[in-house]
Amino acid sequence: MIARSPALAMTPEQMAQRIAAAGNAARREDQAALAKAGEDKARIMAELRSLAGSAWTRADQKNRQLWFGLGGVAAGILACAVLPGLVAREVAPTSWQWPERMAARTLDMPMWEGGQRLMRTSAPGAFANIAAGDRIVTANREVLEACRKRANKARKEVRCTVRVAPAAS
Repeated sequence: MIARSPALAMTPEQMAQRIAAAGNAARREDQAALAKAGEDKARIMAELRSLAGSAWTRADQKNRQLWFGLGGVAAGILACAVLPGLVAREVAPTSWQWPERMAARTLDMPMWEGGQRLMRTSAPGAFANIAAGDRIVTANREVLEACRKRANKARKEVRCTVRVAPAAS
């Protein structure tokens, strides 16, 4: 049985050729596996580079969003500070009295008291004269009204006598 074995019928050269062929076949499989592993490695490296690049891009985008957001807030604050006054002075009709209302609201006072405060602060002497004149007119309202009727009837200036109280000290 051993004598009939095909391996004993081969010459050493044939045996060497068969061993070499088997080795070549095994190496081809290994080379194919190595080539596939190299391709897989290259593909995975490309994916990793893409992910790392997109991570940097995301961080840059978040920074840009932050800066644009802060710029928008600053522009909004500036617009809110400038636009209402511009619109109140230049666009709205004067009968709406927006600048005056804005001044009173800024002072947190009714318009009459706010106006008095602005006049008193701007020109104290002139405001004192206005206040003194108002006291005289208020104290002599009836006399001045009768005097005005006489002037209208006479169609010329007339003399009137008013009473002035001493200044309170």
